Amino acid sequence: MENLDRNAPTSSLAESKRELDSKNQRIADIMNRVRSAYYKTKNDEQLEVHLRRIERGIKDGSEPGHILIISGEPGAGKSEIVKHGLKLLTTLQDYDDEYGERMRPTLYARAPEACSMVDVNREFLELYGYEGNVTGSPTTIGHKTRRTMRNFATKLVVIDDFQHVFDAPKKMDPRIILHTLKNSLQDVMWPLYFVVVGLPDIENLVDYDPHKEMERRTDRFVVENPNFADDGEYIAWIVKDVIENRAGLTLSKDQPFELIARLMHAARDRIGLILTLIYYAIEDALETGSNEVSTQNWVEAYARLAKCGDNDDENVFCVDNWRSIIQMVDRDSNLGPVVGGKSSTKKGRK
Repeated sequence: MENLDRNAPTSSLAESKRELDSKNQRIADIMNRVRSAYYKTKNDEQLEVHLRRIERGIKDGSEPGHILIISGEPGAGKSEIVKHGLKLLTTLQDYDDEYGERMRPTLYARAPEACSMVDVNREFLELYGYEGNVTGSPTTIGHKTRRTMRNFATKLVVIDDFQHVFDAPKKMDPRIILHTLKNSLQDVMWPLYFVVVGLPDIENLVDYDPHKEMERRTDRFVVENPNFADDGEYIAWIVKDVIENRAGLTLSKDQPFELIARLMHAARDRIGLILTLIYYAIEDALETGSNEVSTQNWVEAYARLAKCGDNDDENVFCVDNWRSIIQMVDRDSNLGPVVGGKSSTKKGRK
């Protein structure tokens, strides 16, 4: 676009283009505050037990490495609970050595979509600062990765979205995946510990070990979803805390009947999707200039998440028979079409 003010400094114009207007900056600030809140679930305490075992094992150093397999349904909040748990491991945080070099005892990475273990190793090297595509045979790249991990004092490797390793176009034999991890656990020079996180697909990884040696070096942890009977009151508290204390808004008197039950049903009882719906409702209220979250904001939030437009018949926050609206969650944590319903081509306010 042509510079309309030829006398204005280029840097000032560039800076102004990066700034939001006051309304949108306010929304951005509030939403950052909202999303920065972390709400513990019944999974946190149990996961910490497993992570502490790994921390003690690394500190002791008398045994080979270990694998913790963390699985859960899409939208269950696996990534957030793991990242929060890792912050508790004080002996495995980054530090500067005596030469001022940054050491990384824990390396967290996400497996790229449809990747191989070679692609995962390349992802590791990129996180360590290697620029460009790392070339070489799988063995060469693997050796380079392990040397780099020693150089950075990495002992715990966390691979999120691990199901992607099984989704490669040329489907990799699970035995090869397990063998790769096993070699790293047994490395005499620098044994590693692994936490792999993903969908239920990954739960039976160690079953592919023909010698059954990995069973005793592996723990499994399944992230459980909340349910209305046991957790409805806690979810209600989260809704109130996020909206009132984090966003600075209020809940209007106009709320959907059985709000919390609807919210949990709409999110298929996945804490990650529950929070997303709350965030969307807050953002919708802010965008419309309201200082309270009302039924309409919940309607718009669900329409945004479920992609149902203004088809009120398929919106959990609109209809009386909302329990009959069932949308499955796909592998990417997206809500699919209503089971037995018809997709709407109309678009709502969003």
